[in-house]
Amino acid sequence: MKIEIRYQSRGGNTKAAAKQIANEFAIQAQSIEVPITEYTDILFLGGGVYEWRMDKTLREFMNSLDCQKIGQMICFSTTGYMNSAIEQMKHIAKEKGIAVNHNELLIKMLLKGHSWLGLEGGHLSDKQMKTIINFTDKIKKEIQ
Repeated sequence: MKIEIRYQSRGGNTKAAAKQIANEFAIQAQSIEVPITEYTDILFLGGGVYEWRMDKTLREFMNSLDCQKIGQMICFSTTGYMNSAIEQMKHIAKEKGIAVNHNELLIKMLLKGHSWLGLEGGHLSDKQMKTIINFTDKIKKEIQ
């Protein structure tokens, strides 16, 4: 089974979450700057929430996806509070005909990594790491 992870991150939070997901599957997380070129059974796709929306570069990446190369997508996001990026990712995927797995991961960061405030991101708490491990364990059980 081929699994890929792509992320969009401004402050480092989503990158940190993507790397932890990748660690749990013993694969590499890559930025959305790296296109999906081969068929992928599962694409974990993550991004942050910026002014209640997903980043435009993530939207562009999703619009460039070939639905014939994605078996299913699992969405994840880091955010201050809202899950709007996940909802927007799911909406675009469904419009493109990409199956969206019912599992999703939302890591609430509050203001950590908030670029407007000059705060540093990219550091997950023990509780956030445990949330990611529990999430990936659940996915592993479902795909066995």
